[in-house]
Amino acid sequence: MISSLRQREIELCALGCIEDAGITSLPVDPKIIATKARIAVMPWNPTKLGVSGFLMRKNQEFGIGYSTAIGNRGFENFTVGHELGHYFLDGHPEAVFADGDTHYSESGFVSDNKHEREADAFAAELLMPGKFFRDALNQSGSGFAAIQKLADLGNTSLVATGIRFVKTTPDPVAVILSSGDRMDWCFLSNELRKCRGVFNLGKGTVLPRESATARFNGDGGNIQRTENIETHCSLRQWFDDAPDVEFQEDVVGLGHYGKTLTVLFTEDALSDEDESEEEEGDSASDLPSSRWRSQDRDRRL
Repeated sequence: MISSLRQREIELCALGCIEDAGITSLPVDPKIIATKARIAVMPWNPTKLGVSGFLMRKNQEFGIGYSTAIGNRGFENFTVGHELGHYFLDGHPEAVFADGDTHYSESGFVSDNKHEREADAFAAELLMPGKFFRDALNQSGSGFAAIQKLADLGNTSLVATGIRFVKTTPDPVAVILSSGDRMDWCFLSNELRKCRGVFNLGKGTVLPRESATARFNGDGGNIQRTENIETHCSLRQWFDDAPDVEFQEDVVGLGHYGKTLTVLFTEDALSDEDESEEEEGDSASDLPSSRWRSQDRDRRL
């Protein structure tokens, strides 16, 4: 967990880089910032699964490599932003170069390492600064469609954009990354946190067995084909003590990344009391049917 003070330091560091580069709106190109800092940026084909990029130094010169394994601009930009975090943030050069002149990273909010998480936070602040992102969010709509629109606008990854979206939106929203039958992480909007019975679902939490996400993950081909489901669920299906209110559940396969992004949301105001009880015989199977759409293979992650 990054403290609020440290998060503010990371935000100010990223904003300073943006201002120094003369960037005034989305998209923010991290390669421009790297060039201004005299850091070479290059594509790189890793031999180890899960490694997203590296920062290296030789004498007084630095270089950044980003993995070509995923192959989309959003992933590349986030990786470059992450490595810039290791370069610019206080304490990072000393930590990442403690054992040698090349540091390999695992970005994408999946590492528990303090410096990797801080570099992820820096990348998010760099590519989606609050003063730019909030204006764009107000015109983006809701659910996965809004995240896709914002990712396209900012040339950012779906994963990073989803997290930024849920931390900024005034609506009740949850964004969940999963693989197999378990969650990698779950982020909740401030509005959803206020709802009775809703709490953060930790890493390794088992997906609700009857959820559309669990069924989707049961077929690995859905992820590789970047399939997309739009359906509905009860909030109580995900949070046992939550009100029994209807949410939309958007589920998206992230292709070669091997994971699934789920967005739970509603545009209705939430109440501590259940607005209505299900009529006898109602069940998850009575909810509106899912719609499946095959997406382009180069979907941003």
